[in-house]
Amino acid sequence: MKIRAVGAGLAAGALLASGCSASDEKDEPTAIADLGSSLECDASPTEQELLDYEVPEAPSGTKLTLMQVSSAGYYYQAISQGAAEAAKAAGADLTEFSADGYASPDQQLQQVGDALVQGTDGIVMAPSDIKGSVPVVTQATDDDVPVVNISSEVDSDDVYMVMQDDYAFGQRAADRVAEVVGEAGGTGILIAGPSNATWSQRRTQGFEDRIAEKYPKLEIAAAPTQLVDPAEGLRSFEDAVQATPDIDWIFSVHYFILPPDSLPSDYRGKVPYVSAGYEPDSVKALEDGSMDSVFGLAPRWMGIIGVGRMVEVLNGEEPPKVTCLPIPLFTKDDIDSPVANAELIP
Repeated sequence: MKIRAVGAGLAAGALLASGCSASDEKDEPTAIADLGSSLECDASPTEQELLDYEVPEAPSGTKLTLMQVSSAGYYYQAISQGAAEAAKAAGADLTEFSADGYASPDQQLQQVGDALVQGTDGIVMAPSDIKGSVPVVTQATDDDVPVVNISSEVDSDDVYMVMQDDYAFGQRAADRVAEVVGEAGGTGILIAGPSNATWSQRRTQGFEDRIAEKYPKLEIAAAPTQLVDPAEGLRSFEDAVQATPDIDWIFSVHYFILPPDSLPSDYRGKVPYVSAGYEPDSVKALEDGSMDSVFGLAPRWMGIIGVGRMVEVLNGEEPPKVTCLPIPLFTKDDIDSPVANAELIP
């Protein structure tokens, strides 16, 4: 896959082809008004459209800022790589700030102040907190600096969004678990992730709702929340199986929270494990059978399309308000496919 710059109007058209028209109504509810429902997507590019995407050319001298939740972890590094690749293709300069995780909105507020003092034309932001990062958006837009919100949602109407529909993600994950365990169903553990991040809340809610709606023979024994911390994830899992040792499936909202190779031997490779995040470590887990399947999280595409949408704004265009990225499912058979390889840092 090669990212290159094109004339400003072309890239937007390709991604809009799959979506519906955006509304200009100011008094509509925000996209995150109900975490128990799917996003209202204005554009939904396909996997092939992403592979064919060309970044628009930015105005001369454009300075962009990427604000990340963290710089630790493959997911965030892939966002950074995608954003840097897109900025280079657009002919823009990119500066990056990283916070200290999902409990650091105050740090992001300080960082946006630094970015504005240094000078920036647009901010692409993965927020630390759904509510706590709202002042970051306010401070930027008060200075007439537009914001593209990627990865996890911030509760503001004043952003353009680029992310996956995590509620639909949770539904698809429940479908996959049901497919893997078969008609007999069974009891399992849901590792639910951060309690203050919309991506994890939506995946959990979508998963639970789908089971309640379609799969009466599937039972969730426990759904503990935890930060994106493998040690905390393993503790959550061990506490859950101590109470319910006989389980038939495992689902984690991100595999990094519960690495497959950390599972106790009674469960590793013996109980089907479905999760999210197609990364080198999860690829190994697919290969050795300690993970059944994994959904791609499109981190590089968050960076690439996030920068692309920002360039569209700076070119005077009106990009889709909410761009929903695809949620591909990968098994061992999908390793090295073009879509799978596009999830990885080159």
